Amino acid sequence: MAAVNGEGISLYSTEVRPWSNLPEEILVLVVKRILICDRIRFRAVCKGWRLPVDLIQGLFPIPKLPWTMEYMWKKTADPDRTLSICKLCEPDLHRSSGSGPRSYIVETGMVEGRSNFVDAEACASREGWVLFSKKEAKGSWLFFFFSPFIKQVISLPRLESVSYEVATFSSSPTSPDCVVFVAHPPESGKIRISVYHRGCGDDKTWNIYVFDVPDYWRSMESVAYMGGSFYCHFGCFSALTSFNIANQEWQQIGITYHPNYNDDWIIDEGDLFSYRNPNYLLECEGELLLAYAASKINFSPIEGHLDDELFYLFSLDWKRKAWHWKNGGSVNGLGGAAIFIGKTSFWISGGGETEIVANRVHHYSHGIPKFFLSVENSPYGAREEKREKCKLCYHPCTEGLQTIWIAPPGG
Repeated sequence: MAAVNGEGISLYSTEVRPWSNLPEEILVLVVKRILICDRIRFRAVCKGWRLPVDLIQGLFPIPKLPWTMEYMWKKTADPDRTLSICKLCEPDLHRSSGSGPRSYIVETGMVEGRSNFVDAEACASREGWVLFSKKEAKGSWLFFFFSPFIKQVISLPRLESVSYEVATFSSSPTSPDCVVFVAHPPESGKIRISVYHRGCGDDKTWNIYVFDVPDYWRSMESVAYMGGSFYCHFGCFSALTSFNIANQEWQQIGITYHPNYNDDWIIDEGDLFSYRNPNYLLECEGELLLAYAASKINFSPIEGHLDDELFYLFSLDWKRKAWHWKNGGSVNGLGGAAIFIGKTSFWISGGGETEIVANRVHHYSHGIPKFFLSVENSPYGAREEKREKCKLCYHPCTEGLQTIWIAPPGG
């Protein structure tokens, strides 16, 4: 018998609703308690469970470890549909090294609205978003953001330019403070910078700036955002500049030529950068780091050194305006943090889940993840760690697919 009060009114009110029509507050409670990639499946169950992006944007859990995104987009005979393969792979934290990674299909098969993704290149990743670029006809570039976690695309205005060298962004594109930075090749002592402010109201155009650079500066190799400025590295120790967002000021930072200003072992920058090996500029807890990749094929400062690959880490000493070895070139100087390098590059702070990857440089080389750990008492940089000796978190990518690091939402 149903419980009633003295007036004969039921004490319990039951509302019967179909599963596809649950209240938003109930759906939010569920979403809070499931893994990031399970939210993709959750939103795909039915139309009623597709929560608006603004409701779930801040609900992601706090895991700091990057995921990997594998993808391929190809043209088809149907101009409105693209063959799409996109999946996310989570770090392998709690499984044996012989097991495969847990992956989540973002989308697969013939998909509409992905024509711009064909031949697009990943530029940078931050807070669950990836910035892509694609060369268009008649000297223009298309830039757009894509979040595989929520399957959202944010397009930017076309940028009129024959070419560009590096591109990155300051914060999540859903933030009004997001700024996109694109640098073009130096030419005749001039460099052109294109900047787009996501939160500038009705202003849907790129802002173009032209600045002076030394005639002998070649291409810009890498760029990093830190503290309201974009820092640009041109491939040698002394070639470092900054662009301040607030006042649009371009500044050449007078860096000394040698990484060591008081140590015995000194590398001449002409030797270190003469082979144009990849180098990466990153912000790490308020420090500006330079990670330089060296291999036995191109260059090794150590006579007779036969390791497959090395990473040299330098930190910028702002007081002396000089690069110096990051704790003797050792990744142990990262204080538990970890660096992830590739088409998308960034660092993560130490502690908790990140201990398993702490004090390492992680790099995908031809689809194979490599881990670099400093050798004890060695000042010569981070050497590759043998896979059988390290705790595997990341696995080789799927053959035929491109792989990038992707910073987790809220990371």
